[in-house]
Amino acid sequence: MTKPSAVLVLKTTVLLGAREKVRLPLWWYTTGARETLGRLWRSIPGSVRYLGVDIWARNLFVPMYGETSFLGRVISFFVRLVVVMFRSLGVVAWTVVAVGLATVYLAILPFAIFGILSQVVGVLL
Repeated sequence: MTKPSAVLVLKTTVLLGAREKVRLPLWWYTTGARETLGRLWRSIPGSVRYLGVDIWARNLFVPMYGETSFLGRVISFFVRLVVVMFRSLGVVAWTVVAVGLATVYLAILPFAIFGILSQVVGVLL
């Protein structure tokens, strides 16, 4: 009685595994790519909020520490300008990283398939 059940479980497992392996490239470049690339795309405005570039830029002309003299306003402007520039460099750096991660995501599946096939050919020869 256990033998037919074991055969059925093995057959189902093998068929489902084969089906998933065939469907992987299709999923990788449709649903998986849409989710992953969308998440990376949404992380760029998130980095602007995380680093506070928008708040610093909005308050660029507001004097720091309530210093309303001309020199205080000039110093406050240039200090905040430098801070905005460095924080913007952080956003640019994250954008470069996000584009790199997207490129790796799109390129990794063909490289993985090529590596698996070359190992299979190497074992068979």
